[in-house]
Amino acid sequence: MDRLLTETFWIASISGGLRLATPLIYASIGETFSQRAGVLNIGLEGYMIVGSLTSLYVAVETGTLIGLLAGGIAGMLMALLMVALSVRLSANQVVVGFALTTLGIGLTGFVFRETTPTPQDARRVSRLSEIDIPGLSDVPFLGDAIFGNNWISWMGFALVPIAWWCSARTTFGLQVRAVGEDPDAAAARGVPVVRVRSLACLLSGFLGGVGGGALMLGQVGQFQPFLTANRGFIALIVIIMASWSVWGAAVGAFVFGFFEAFSSNLRNVVSGDVPTEALNAIPFLVALTILIIGARRARMPRGLGVNYVADR
Repeated sequence: MDRLLTETFWIASISGGLRLATPLIYASIGETFSQRAGVLNIGLEGYMIVGSLTSLYVAVETGTLIGLLAGGIAGMLMALLMVALSVRLSANQVVVGFALTTLGIGLTGFVFRETTPTPQDARRVSRLSEIDIPGLSDVPFLGDAIFGNNWISWMGFALVPIAWWCSARTTFGLQVRAVGEDPDAAAARGVPVVRVRSLACLLSGFLGGVGGGALMLGQVGQFQPFLTANRGFIALIVIIMASWSVWGAAVGAFVFGFFEAFSSNLRNVVSGDVPTEALNAIPFLVALTILIIGARRARMPRGLGVNYVADR
């Protein structure tokens, strides 16, 4: 247990938490826009896993940046189904979302098996190297814990203030909030409800696909079925924890990522008598605790999950 008090343990937990939080930051920010617009995009898990496989296959042939963008586009194409079925045709958002998740998992598993006859044929990419920031990377403890990340993680961190500004300071952001609170009132004031909801849903698909690409290209490097391991649903939990706040979603993603890294590092510290399943449950228990505590003050958009039909 003395290793629990070492600097190395906490550096590994914090740096690992930032790395594990990166896919959740992308996915949760995109989903925040979608849910604020009133679209409950439960298909986020499907967007992420389709984005992860697409980013790998494209990155192997081109490069990491193009692969990441391709993952985002793949997620956005999946979100087009959500737009067509729920936003345009008013199908039940929960049912369509679960269907897209099932489609994404099944489709990627099928494509992977068909294109990978043997394990030796599996496509792989090398993990990205860390980008050192002159001066900051040399700071004791903080340099290794915080300032040693790859460019995909740094881009995710930079996305947070940009997304907040777009949400709070732009016409599109205000329209998103308006159609999520009261679409009829927004339409009466000239806001194109269907178009705004469609764009927010597509943004969720794109960033969800980028989140899957970040997981693949920044951390794993090789695809396997069910790679995302319910991270799309975790992002949904993070959004509720954050009360639909962009900054809160980023913090919630780090909290979950930190405790996931913490539980993983804890396996090397505690006795072998502690079941691995109990350690794996730590981040979920923390998320559930925060969710219960924050549920009383959380107020979801009033139009969330309610389809808009003009002139009803």
